[in-house]
Amino acid sequence: MDRTRNRKLLVSVFGPQEAREAILGGARIVDSEDPRSALGNIKPQRIMDISDAALAAKRDLEIQLSTNIGEDQLLFRRSETGQAIQKSPYEIAGKASQAALGVANAMGVRVHPSNIVKVGVDGMQVGLVTQVLTEVSSTLKRTEEFSHCQVMGVLFAQDLELWNERKSDKAVRRSLIELREFHPASQDTPYAFDLTAEGGSWVIGTVRDEKGSFLFSEGDAIDLYALHQKGVLPTDARTPWVALNELFPHSTYYPEAAVGQRTTKDIIKLMVDAAASSGATSMMLDTQIQTKVANICLVDTSSKGLVDLNKYDIGLGGFPTRGILQLEELRFFVDYAHFLGIEANLAGSLQSFQAQQAWAFIPYLDQCSTRGGSSAVELNPITGQPAGEDTRQQRIIKRQLVAGLAPPEQGGFLNIPIAMKENPAAIGDITSLMETLNALNQKNGLDALPAFWVDKFGNMEAIR
Repeated sequence: MDRTRNRKLLVSVFGPQEAREAILGGARIVDSEDPRSALGNIKPQRIMDISDAALAAKRDLEIQLSTNIGEDQLLFRRSETGQAIQKSPYEIAGKASQAALGVANAMGVRVHPSNIVKVGVDGMQVGLVTQVLTEVSSTLKRTEEFSHCQVMGVLFAQDLELWNERKSDKAVRRSLIELREFHPASQDTPYAFDLTAEGGSWVIGTVRDEKGSFLFSEGDAIDLYALHQKGVLPTDARTPWVALNELFPHSTYYPEAAVGQRTTKDIIKLMVDAAASSGATSMMLDTQIQTKVANICLVDTSSKGLVDLNKYDIGLGGFPTRGILQLEELRFFVDYAHFLGIEANLAGSLQSFQAQQAWAFIPYLDQCSTRGGSSAVELNPITGQPAGEDTRQQRIIKRQLVAGLAPPEQGGFLNIPIAMKENPAAIGDITSLMETLNALNQKNGLDALPAFWVDKFGNMEAIR
């Protein structure tokens, strides 16, 4: 094992068994997260269960724990007319630091004294980002037990043009309805749609109760009253029309740096500046849940220097995967983070063929993060039938898929979706990727990277 590097794979898990699978697959950071959102808040007792599982697990290298206080730190109050008014930055920063103390306590220090608290900073101007991260970092440092706890700021990269092209697709909409990523709207709201239209097909087989059961089935009467009764819409909603929750445009919050509709180096610089000046120890580039559902990821494999497999990876609505940031932009992020003395983490729906290229082409990258790329559809061992659905929130972590994103010096694999095996156009690019990665690994004194076809259940077949 190459001990001249300290590269780490962060795996987001939702329970003890997933934590064990993550560690066995090569996770160095076990992250407690609810998969139903980008940085899903998770109950403290579940974080404790995950911590216990990590403590009892056999591992070759030290394991850190991490969790988050969500992607939206903003607090609002309602005016007499029902409008939302943002509360003061003082209260926002105070609430975030209270949450950070809570999750730090849930993680404890038995597994590792330097656990990580992730802080999403979406929808904030730079001054508020700095204030929130500073308050969280300073509060944790003042405690006796959590003084070594680390803080990671999370910036959500975006491509609004691509999101706007895909957000009206029915499959994308239905998935985001299941995730409750919508709000009441009027009929004339742009991109609004009626939940009772088409026989209520928007909510049949999508929205669930806390136990995971669907609220509506075929034949149910679906009208505004039923949507109120089931809690799908608030009782003050006067129509069944809704719109998807939108992304926070960079142009609104970083007008001094925003150019066009996608994340740029200038935006990245602003956020790394804010993280470093606040006392945070690392910065993550991630993507919002809306973006993930629309098959828009962080890494643009069509950019110069990378082998493009994104175009063969087909998701909801038949959309091919599209990336936001090019290789040279990702390198800038890592270089600038290191220049200011903090670690860099790449997330955003990373797949094995993206992560292994990131490790190879940015060898000084500190961390990668995964959930979707290391999860599979669960099978019932008694019936042999799927026990869950093929969705982000229903899939479970599998150790062999985790290994597909681990650094090569820590036993990483190259996992390729088996659907690409049937695409003749993809075979040449896959061969080129394997040859490129193996040449780079050999140059770095590493063995050839094992390569496998993998299906949605996590079954593996060696690529000859």
